[in-house]
Amino acid sequence: MSDRQKALLSIFAYSVLAGAIAAITKIGLSQIPPFSFAFMRFLLATFIVTPFIFRKRKSFIKDMKILLPVSILATVNIIFFTTGIKLTTADISQILYTTVPILTGVLAYFMLGDKLSLRKISGIAVGFIGASLALFVPIIARGEKFSGNLLGNVLLIIAVISWSIYMILSKKAQKTHSIFHITAAFIIVTTFVLFPFFLFESVSYYGWWTKIGFSAIASLLYMVLAGTIATYLLNQYAIRHGGAVFASMTFYLTPIFGFTAAFMILGETLSPLLFFGAILALIGVFLTTSR
Repeated sequence: MSDRQKALLSIFAYSVLAGAIAAITKIGLSQIPPFSFAFMRFLLATFIVTPFIFRKRKSFIKDMKILLPVSILATVNIIFFTTGIKLTTADISQILYTTVPILTGVLAYFMLGDKLSLRKISGIAVGFIGASLALFVPIIARGEKFSGNLLGNVLLIIAVISWSIYMILSKKAQKTHSIFHITAAFIIVTTFVLFPFFLFESVSYYGWWTKIGFSAIASLLYMVLAGTIATYLLNQYAIRHGGAVFASMTFYLTPIFGFTAAFMILGETLSPLLFFGAILALIGVFLTTSR
């Protein structure tokens, strides 16, 4: 199996797992405050990855010093997304995140010297049209506004930019560090950064932990295993074998699987144009990844 085929499988696996994140997180957030949910998600993930780190403890401590700036970028994405999504709409967030492949492509050109061939540019453009159709049509059909909240939108834009830069720098970090160490460093750093937010919510929403039901626990476990450890490893794997621009194409596929998950889990309706958008997104991915 070629590197491109490995990368293609990884972004499909990532998109399937990440597609369900919004719907499943919605279930957890109905009983757990947002930052407390995020903190417990990364804390439990830290407990899982830590035993594997101890095998190479000395080298990982050195890695942490080098990977800290890279990890902070991904952590900024988590914090600004969590804050921004509270102020604006989920639809706006998905629309903004579809710009990640475009932004990553531009950044990769300037920061890594990656060539943007006509085929790759065409793939990014076609995929963007497909993903936009899948996102815009359901919003129009429901008669909702696109504006959202200005501050929330700005926070999400910062989250998008930080994630795009993180993907670029991850590609550079992979020259000297394993994808597991890069992922583990991000998880641990995010856990420490989220701790003060968790303490604040523990006071502001005192007693929320007494109202947690099975659905919230199941939601949290999914986010730990699939939504954090598996997806971030798959993202790093796609970056290694396909490049940062290629890995960013997951943001064209994830909304497709996201609407499918919302249909299966939350009972939301599916638009016929969703399938047309999905086809265009797949064509875009093919054009971007094929040589």
